[in-house]
Amino acid sequence: MSVKTKKNKFIPGRSFFLITTCIITGIAIIVRLFVLQILNYEYYQEMVIDNIQAETAVSAERGIIYDRNMVKIAVNYTVYRVYISPREIVDENQAQLIAKGLSELLGVDYQTVYENTRMQKYADRNIKKNVEEEAADLLRLFIAENGLEKQIHLESTTKRYYPYGNLASHVLGFVGTDGGLLGLELEYNKYLTGIPGRYVTAKDASGKSLFDKYETYIETQNGYNLVTTLDTVIQHMLENELERTFIESKANNRVTGIVMDVNTGGIYAMATYPDFDVNEPYILDSYSQEKLNAMNLPADSAEYQSEYMTSLYKMWNNKAVSYLYEPGSTFKVITAAMSIQEKAVSWNDGFHCSGVHMVAGIPIHCHRVRGHGSINFMQGLQQSCNPCMMMTTERLGRDLFYKYFELFGFTEKTGIDLPGEASPLFSSFDNFKSVELAVYSFGQTFKVTAMQQLTAIAAVANGGYLVTPHVVSMITDDKENIIYAHETQVKRRVISEEVGRQVSDVLEKGVSSEGGAKNAYVPGYKIAAKTGTSEVRDVRNEAGQANLRIGSCLGYAPADNPQIAVIIMVDQPGSQIIYGSYVAAPYLGSFFSQALPYMGFERSVGDETGSVDIAVTLRDYSGYSVSDVITELTDRGMLFKVIGEGETVTYQTPAGGSSINQKTGKVIIYTGESKPETLIEVPNVIGKSAFQANAAIVNAGLNILVDGSLNVSAGSGATVINQTPSAGIAVEIGTVVSVTLRHVGDTDN
Repeated sequence: MSVKTKKNKFIPGRSFFLITTCIITGIAIIVRLFVLQILNYEYYQEMVIDNIQAETAVSAERGIIYDRNMVKIAVNYTVYRVYISPREIVDENQAQLIAKGLSELLGVDYQTVYENTRMQKYADRNIKKNVEEEAADLLRLFIAENGLEKQIHLESTTKRYYPYGNLASHVLGFVGTDGGLLGLELEYNKYLTGIPGRYVTAKDASGKSLFDKYETYIETQNGYNLVTTLDTVIQHMLENELERTFIESKANNRVTGIVMDVNTGGIYAMATYPDFDVNEPYILDSYSQEKLNAMNLPADSAEYQSEYMTSLYKMWNNKAVSYLYEPGSTFKVITAAMSIQEKAVSWNDGFHCSGVHMVAGIPIHCHRVRGHGSINFMQGLQQSCNPCMMMTTERLGRDLFYKYFELFGFTEKTGIDLPGEASPLFSSFDNFKSVELAVYSFGQTFKVTAMQQLTAIAAVANGGYLVTPHVVSMITDDKENIIYAHETQVKRRVISEEVGRQVSDVLEKGVSSEGGAKNAYVPGYKIAAKTGTSEVRDVRNEAGQANLRIGSCLGYAPADNPQIAVIIMVDQPGSQIIYGSYVAAPYLGSFFSQALPYMGFERSVGDETGSVDIAVTLRDYSGYSVSDVITELTDRGMLFKVIGEGETVTYQTPAGGSSINQKTGKVIIYTGESKPETLIEVPNVIGKSAFQANAAIVNAGLNILVDGSLNVSAGSGATVINQTPSAGIAVEIGTVVSVTLRHVGDTDN
């Protein structure tokens, strides 16, 4: 008997559901695999690698900065970051050993280190940065003695170091955790910064490092090196003069100076004083700190911190490129150049200065209240006559003046390769009317940077070419391959070579005999210079005083073949005499007297001005034979006297290393047992002329050394303002008396 099976009506539906579910699940799995293995392949690959590899960064060295003579002015030295790997620490005893050792060797807190050792899931817990080599050596010994190679690590890195400390601080800048923060370090940060290397180490399943054979090293790429146009010797000379004028002028708002190659635009030196130590950039200079202390603010107060930061940023500010000022009478050089170029005036054209000139019904005064009287244009420039300049630009006209104002670069930045260059402030052409034309002619009511003013003057000196100033001449790699080489960038020609030569000749006469820049005179050299004193408008100093001034002096040399141009600017001098001819010109002259011989420019043998003779430095003749010393002094054309009967020099006055005037100075040579027996009282020469001072000191049996304006033939205005030793002090025969001369009758505006 057959049994009839009943058909289950739900089977087809279930089968369809299961098949559909499988298909959908399969599709989902395929899609998910596609996402994981195709679309997100790199992401998950990195996750896997992270789980099987550990990376340790190796810092790249920052590029070295050199001066023009390949002297290193910014270098690196190796320091270390010390860190521990808690996941490698096996037990409590090892944790305590590590905490104790690191706290003793590195001076870190024991408890802090110990707490880090217990963070077992971490492979890197930082303990201390910038560990010096000596401490690192002791730590290596500790690691080796206790078998802690996997637990304690030293990661080498570099720290920036500036061998000369304060030298060129505002130009070089400094480095922070994220790279350059100021100066060249900031401007060229992308070139100086290298690409770090790294060690890649395999890890086991628990995250611990495997053996060294599983390590891979990816090499670092060091930063590029900078070769600058700076000269450390010239930089040092400039900074010394800026420090002197800052102290002696009692400047309230710092001083600045620049030395520039007039033909290429290369910067030999640039400085602002007070400066700061770029190795310790967050420590205020002594003057800024004194001002901050004088506020009597609690050191932990918000007010103190705010004033500290304000002082810090001011200290870092590069006054030469980031600060605007009215150039004053130094701009008259530009006015003269454009006017002669356009034949609006000739050097012999006559003018009359009554002390005031009316422009659009407004009286505009000359710095010389009683006026200059009848003068020609050459004298007007040399004696810095305002009405002469105003009347000249009236002839030149508004359109031509503004055209040359633009051509000389006063409406644009110079483009120097330093950060923070300020933009000039000036009237638009539409607003440039007759009064603006008048006051612009002598450098008032518009503002420029010292860099901008010097660049314009350099165009007069070099025959008419406006060049772009620069600090970096070359960028190289570690193999001395040249990555970049600077070529002189001439923006445009602004005047002819002949006009430049004429202006230079007039300015040189203004220094040597006829003008207001006599304090910049240097015996044996032709210096072209112009002084200026301008107003600081809408500003009061810390004592609440208004009517503040800026004294400056610009010059270039040799005047008949200009090579370098220099500016010194003194902001708010607090001395009794505030004019640029007094607070800036003497220091510019002093700088040239050092820099020109260093650069290989020889003094003229026959100095036609009849100035006090050139200073020479004496050797220490002790132990030399008398005959040899006599021969040397005779060959040098110097006076001498031998005391005693011996054949060997036992003593001398002045001492070796002293400087005396070559023609009038006298060296006293002692032999045998001879010694100075009588003392001479130093005469008082304050207020005397150079000739009078020289006669008084030499006649007393002493030597004279003259500092400052040696240009005595230019008139009786140069007088002694200081002497060392002071009058009345008893000294040995032949002792050097140093006197400082200044022309004090000259003013400028």
